[in-house]
Amino acid sequence: MSKRFGLGEQWHKVIDALYSVMPVYERVNHLISLGRDVDYRKEGIIDALPSADIVLDAGCGPGAMSEVAFKSGLNIKNLILLDPMPEYLTLAKKRLVDKRPEAVVGLFEALPFKREKFDLVMCGFSLRDAMNMRLSIKEISRVLKEDGNFIIVDLGKPDDLVKRGVIGIWWRFVVPFITVIFVRGKGLSYTVLHTTYRKLPKNSELKSIIGIWFDKVVFRIKMHGGVVVVKAKKKYARD
Repeated sequence: MSKRFGLGEQWHKVIDALYSVMPVYERVNHLISLGRDVDYRKEGIIDALPSADIVLDAGCGPGAMSEVAFKSGLNIKNLILLDPMPEYLTLAKKRLVDKRPEAVVGLFEALPFKREKFDLVMCGFSLRDAMNMRLSIKEISRVLKEDGNFIIVDLGKPDDLVKRGVIGIWWRFVVPFITVIFVRGKGLSYTVLHTTYRKLPKNSELKSIIGIWFDKVVFRIKMHGGVVVVKAKKKYARD
């Protein structure tokens, strides 16, 4: 029986934490990625250039991934923002107001879209918060057109035991300590990132899961395996 990856019953706990850190979300992301979060997003977006008519920013948060996409020169005719939290969608729409995006409340596991709608689906530091990783990736494949691109920029979980342990310590102890110093009480909510990390598949397992529904999976490992930048292409429809 295949392993089940994703937050499962811990999902509501993580969502509550994301709500509580909303005012400092991007500042802390920049801090705990050692200032590289935007660079990683750009690296993912480069794989999607030059254009994509209909784009889904899945788990858009405050809209950072879409903003980087536009600034990187990606020509998007129609942008749809999806997030389970209306408050984050409001922030994203305000940030991208001149692009006139459509905002939809929804989950990875049950995307409220017809089959083969999008040219590109991008997940910027968001897929890690899926309740069910396999089902989420299958759903993303369903809503992508043939030859559509899937871009992931997210936390990684090294295959190497020592690296996996070191990065686990980073998320469990160092990140909460750093965030408490810089954002005080709200920093305590970042202890939830260790829960997210524990529920992630290892990098090789994630690549294998993506490969079930996608071809041409390009998997780049950053920060000693602690971050991944992935591009995958859907070649033909699969159930």
